[in-house]
Amino acid sequence: MKVSKGILGLVLLALIVAGCSKKSNLGSAGSERTGWAYNKPKKGFFNVKSTYDGMIPPGCIYIETGSYVKGQNEDNVSSQQNAGKRRVEVAGFFLDEFEVTNINWREYVAWMQGVYAHDPQKYLAALPDETVWRSELAYNDPQVKNYYSHVAYGYYPVVGVSWEQAMDYCTWRTDRANERILIDRRYIDFIDLETVNANIQNAESNEYGKFIFTTAKKNEYMRENGREENIDLDGVIYDAEFRLPTEAEWEYAAYGAIPQKENYDEGMTFPWAGYQLRYMDKGKNKGKFLANFVRGRGDQVGFTGNNSMTVPVDFYLPNAYGLYNMAGNVNEWVLDVYRATTDELVDELSPFRGNNWVSDSAYAESILDRMPPMEQEVRDSMRRYLVDNKQFYQKGRDVRDFKDGDMPSTIGDSVLIYANATPIEQATMISNTARVYKGGSWKDRGLWLNPSRRRWLDQKDKASDIGFRCAMSAVGGKKNRR
Repeated sequence: MKVSKGILGLVLLALIVAGCSKKSNLGSAGSERTGWAYNKPKKGFFNVKSTYDGMIPPGCIYIETGSYVKGQNEDNVSSQQNAGKRRVEVAGFFLDEFEVTNINWREYVAWMQGVYAHDPQKYLAALPDETVWRSELAYNDPQVKNYYSHVAYGYYPVVGVSWEQAMDYCTWRTDRANERILIDRRYIDFIDLETVNANIQNAESNEYGKFIFTTAKKNEYMRENGREENIDLDGVIYDAEFRLPTEAEWEYAAYGAIPQKENYDEGMTFPWAGYQLRYMDKGKNKGKFLANFVRGRGDQVGFTGNNSMTVPVDFYLPNAYGLYNMAGNVNEWVLDVYRATTDELVDELSPFRGNNWVSDSAYAESILDRMPPMEQEVRDSMRRYLVDNKQFYQKGRDVRDFKDGDMPSTIGDSVLIYANATPIEQATMISNTARVYKGGSWKDRGLWLNPSRRRWLDQKDKASDIGFRCAMSAVGGKKNRR
């Protein structure tokens, strides 16, 4: 029998639709292993969330998983060769669209000032160092006086903050974002800062968790201030904490090299295509600079274009991921401890140097926090059991210098500069508190705009050309993104 092409096409289409519409019912009817129902007291015993949709943090863009060639990708023999090329893979994560601004930082300080009104040292310590603008041979007094606090600079990148301050901000941002969600969902009540301050003035510091919401002590706060107890907050608040991006994450995101069938140009010099520092395609942007940097002696691009050293965080065009100023404007702190060499010393998947794991006792506390409330005596005995008998896979320890101290990690013959350093520091010329910063800035020449370029500064130090943006790990696979 002869079948017409039209009928055959409809049959094939029906088969395709049937195949595409098939959907797994995993977890929808209960346990596929025992047959017991989920979340039905009369038909089962297990209450559990079996579906999940991840939330995108405010102000962030999702950077999808990708493999790329990390390290120096241009020839420049005049500068330090401290970024060997190697292929690595980065797990999907979230990254701020813009650098953290002065307004963002002033919001943080305002909260600190309200909560710790009785203890001015706490919020004074959070202030950026405005004296970083001083120069012995330049008149920068207007920046010292106005850059951080004046309304005109509200959406310029904050500078004068150390790596440690940036990390404190990330923790604070995590707490405030999660607190906002719980208030909006009516799990907890809004409490004004004046009341919070009154509550903690006569409390011991170890009791602050009852009055100040923190993600680390959310269970303690919920027991004191929540409308319900023993609420499972997985999937309700953010699943990870804000932090600085790792060097590998930052570099991968900076290139903006969105994979096309798992392939892309691995020879990119800047966060945009080509080797030029100006926009070369046709259109209204042709000829415009793509970043804020020093073009030559006495020729600063940002100053010429905006009468300011730094520029607003949305001043230039974004890269392919939609991230602004991944080159120029200000350098940016990243999470890693600096070493002079980066090849063959870290993993190929999510490479990072800087791990400082918490103790087994602290890890045990995090396990106990997920359990129903218990008497302190019982909690202490369970903690001892976990630490002494559970035999955790990884002990709490500082591994910032793991497999380090080798000669390839040294920098030239500068040993005399570090004569009083520890053996590890003498071998590497760098301490475990030296942190990487990347991206180039308003005071750097164009070669520093290459995302593979890396420099370091001690985590307590500050500069007029270093800012930061926050990242957050993505929990679950790509299909969970909302």
